[in-house]
Amino acid sequence: MRSCHFQRLRSLALLTAATSFAWLFSAFPANANECPAQIRVAYTDAELPPYVLGEGSVFHEPPGLFVAWARAALQKLGCMAVVSEARLPYNRIVSSMAAGTIDIRVTGGYRSDVADIMRFPMRNGSTNRAMAVAEANTRLYVLKNAPALAWDGTDLRFTGPHPAIGTVRGHYTEKLIQTYNWETDSAPNWDSNVKKLLTGRVAAIVGPDSVVDALPEREQMQMLDPPVHYDLYFAPVSSQFQEKYPDFTERFWFEICRQSRTTFTKLPTCSLK
Repeated sequence: MRSCHFQRLRSLALLTAATSFAWLFSAFPANANECPAQIRVAYTDAELPPYVLGEGSVFHEPPGLFVAWARAALQKLGCMAVVSEARLPYNRIVSSMAAGTIDIRVTGGYRSDVADIMRFPMRNGSTNRAMAVAEANTRLYVLKNAPALAWDGTDLRFTGPHPAIGTVRGHYTEKLIQTYNWETDSAPNWDSNVKKLLTGRVAAIVGPDSVVDALPEREQMQMLDPPVHYDLYFAPVSSQFQEKYPDFTERFWFEICRQSRTTFTKLPTCSLK
């Protein structure tokens, strides 16, 4: 009789312990033990206010929205302990991802020349807009009171003495403008680029509206329609990283997408499907 009673108590204790352990583990993120061994994240070393603040290799405080969103996503996934971050020039990010020494780029638009190096959220053979972290129209900007260039969506017409468009060296817009065979005058950063426009050394500058709108000199510029190009920005991963960690890649894409929707409210609800 006592033996049976003891067995029942023992079974109840084991059941209670099992339930307690199940609750304990459920209190932690389900993916707590599913982080990659290391996560190497790269951001541009150029200033892109308000998304990446400050120039060079040092992270400023606050660091900018792209950095904040990536950190919040990785924290939500329980993986910040294995994260390292770097600020690098665009070409260095591309070569490092090709070599497998950078895992994630925050952020980048889809380009055919990096399609073999970086992996983007895709749907039906093209990038998935519902998983974009940001969107922007690339536009031309001229001096508000002294425009030296006209643009109708097809042809450029220069009316000033300097028939060149100011770009930021290494920024994707530099390559974009060069594909149109337009003359460019590249500056090391946005501040220098804007100064060239304000002093009449270039007829216009080109940039994403989301970046140019945040510049302190924006009121002195006139935006030309239509946009030169429309872009979606993602957080692509290296091909090696996605092959090794496909599930984590999707979870990260979804979390950083969710973080971005506090700012980019016109983009669709985040969805991998």
